[in-house]
Amino acid sequence: MVWVDNASPEVNAESQYPTIIAICSVLSVLSITVVCARLWIRFKNHGLAADDWMATLSMVFALLYSILCIVQTKYGLGLAVKKRPAANLIPYTRSNYAGRPIYQMGISFFKVALLISYLRLFKGTNHTIYRRVVWVAIVFVLAGHLGCALTLILACQPVHKSWDPLTPGTCLAAGPSFTAYAIVTIISDVLVAVIPIPVLLKLKVSTGKKMGLIVIFLLGLFTTLCSVFRYLQIDRIQHGDGNSTMLILWGVIEFNVGNIVSSLPFLAPIFLRKAREYTSKYSGGSGNGYGVSGSGARKIGKGNDAYKLSSVSSNRKGTFASAKSPSHDTGSEENILKTSPDGSIMKSVTYTVRVD
Repeated sequence: MVWVDNASPEVNAESQYPTIIAICSVLSVLSITVVCARLWIRFKNHGLAADDWMATLSMVFALLYSILCIVQTKYGLGLAVKKRPAANLIPYTRSNYAGRPIYQMGISFFKVALLISYLRLFKGTNHTIYRRVVWVAIVFVLAGHLGCALTLILACQPVHKSWDPLTPGTCLAAGPSFTAYAIVTIISDVLVAVIPIPVLLKLKVSTGKKMGLIVIFLLGLFTTLCSVFRYLQIDRIQHGDGNSTMLILWGVIEFNVGNIVSSLPFLAPIFLRKAREYTSKYSGGSGNGYGVSGSGARKIGKGNDAYKLSSVSSNRKGTFASAKSPSHDTGSEENILKTSPDGSIMKSVTYTVRVD
């Protein structure tokens, strides 16, 4: 039994459909897991906001696009044009046509989700110009990708020639139109990745945390590389064997990685907190190296250099006594038993406040 419809076993064996199905499936599961984790954290702590709904839309569109890519492998995606069964032409072009606007609009949603999160991050601050720049970027991203989606839908006259190539009519030249789509995508990717960096550099946080935030946002530039690699496949489609496998795969990678990167800023604090808890728990044995021994006696110290302190009890004169070291009073004993002039014990408490 062959996977590609109407194909011989030899042609089916040449198809790259296993690679396409594997990449689409793995990235879809990973993307959905990360975005759902982000939505759960947001829902439990603050409730869902506009950027969360945009991330949800992007996740759904990415899943639809991956499904359509897998469907296309049944009709010849993964093969050179000359080896695709002729009977699959119309089913293939229909599924391919459906995926184009889904891809263009979907990748705009995770970018807008990030931009909206920038607005919320600096809400109520004096970064007025910065917020205006973010709003301009949101409009550009949505308008640019919407324009690309409409152009793809209306690329041919009559329109149904797009999914029925045998129909007489004309279509936009593939080279110039795909170049325009790539320019819009690359510019929007760079804008989303670069916009927050000047403000992040001014944050009053440790260098490590600041670099971590910058690295997370710069990961978004990986989607720009995907767009570039995707664009480079146009020449193969126009002047080579017509195999569009890598064009599709780079789109799937860009889509899903973009969804993952847009949700990382919401998951990073959770991972950092868990890492601190793990380090605190397992570094030096127990806690910070300080343990508690049996009832009535405490051991303070690290390793073998520990002081054993007995329970403190009251005598009839109102003073306190303790079991002293046989040789001399220890430093710990001296501090603990230090009293004020009126005979009462003074207790000192130090509070540390940490703000993340």
